Amino acid sequence: MIQNILFVGHDANRAGSQILLLRFLKLLKAYGKVQFSILLKHDGPLVQEYEAVAPTYILHQEKPVGLKSQILQKIKAKIGQTTSEVNPVWQMLASQKFDLIVSNTFTNGDIFEELSQFNCPIYSYIHELRMGIEMYNGTQQAIDNTLRGTQKFIACANSVKQNLLQQFGIPEQQIEILCSLLPESAQQYQISSTKVNALKQELGIPQDAFVVGGMGTIDLRKGTDLFVQLAHILQHQNTYFLWVGGSHSQNDFKIFSIDAQRLGLQNIKFVEAVSNPLDYLSVFDIFALTSREDPYPLVVLEAALLQKPMVCFEKAGGAQDLIETDAGMIVPYLSLEAMANAVRIMKENPEIRTKMGRIAREKVLQRHSTEKAFQEFLTILQIS
Repeated sequence: MIQNILFVGHDANRAGSQILLLRFLKLLKAYGKVQFSILLKHDGPLVQEYEAVAPTYILHQEKPVGLKSQILQKIKAKIGQTTSEVNPVWQMLASQKFDLIVSNTFTNGDIFEELSQFNCPIYSYIHELRMGIEMYNGTQQAIDNTLRGTQKFIACANSVKQNLLQQFGIPEQQIEILCSLLPESAQQYQISSTKVNALKQELGIPQDAFVVGGMGTIDLRKGTDLFVQLAHILQHQNTYFLWVGGSHSQNDFKIFSIDAQRLGLQNIKFVEAVSNPLDYLSVFDIFALTSREDPYPLVVLEAALLQKPMVCFEKAGGAQDLIETDAGMIVPYLSLEAMANAVRIMKENPEIRTKMGRIAREKVLQRHSTEKAFQEFLTILQIS
């Protein structure tokens, strides 16, 4: 019987997989039949929320490097000391008896050797597809460690399961699919035309403009460069593009902003990550998922709940499982002309747009109820 679980995350940043794990853990705490602890490789903005749910240990705390620290490191190097001592977090965890370890990402292979010393099964909850796996694992050894050390793989979407089968040949019976929880705040969110109009004015978007939205971190995998090119194709049709996410300090953010300037685009706006993303999502007329790869992003569920029809590329992840033929449009992989045409169709046919948005909400409510997802979570982890 499972009585004590260690959940392992790569960090506590405010991103999809981290938020999803936190929400499952809040439900597990309320369920009350098992005890659990949390191990994070790095900290982040969500640390306090994790700590409020269960004992939380952080392997690598961010520490400022001052002059005194640099001098100390040089002295240690001269006298032959190293900084490779056993991390005290492992020593604190060693006193606990865990029945199961759940690793919340493919990218924890670098600590699987230490995790294996707890002598219990390791389940890996996978939120990555091929690009994510190859980009965010430091070494091939880390990938191999995850593959060899995992007894059961939990895929966040069917697209992730299919990738595990095809990229690594993992036996199908070793993979379970766990559907995502519905975003709590989006379920109750009411779109306010007053707020939408105010945000448009603040952003310099005409009130009668058609708004194509994108949301998420800014990088090539998310296709932010493609979002800029899409804005270029549709720049003279009173169609505005609004990307929400990332930080102005990112190099990619700077590059894509410079691209937009060099193209002379007046119809694209970049907004850094915000604490009220649903207010910005409500401004969108449609949601454009320009990702080259996205397993099953939380924002797709949020867009569906707000009745926003979507357009995405085929072969790019799990969004197409929800969109299908009735909640938006799926276009050939990386075909910007096809995506631009889909945007035109939805812009020119408001009745189609409204119907697709309504169906998107109906489907997401049916497929991602909290009760259904949490019961799957308990069943997969063999918690009675």
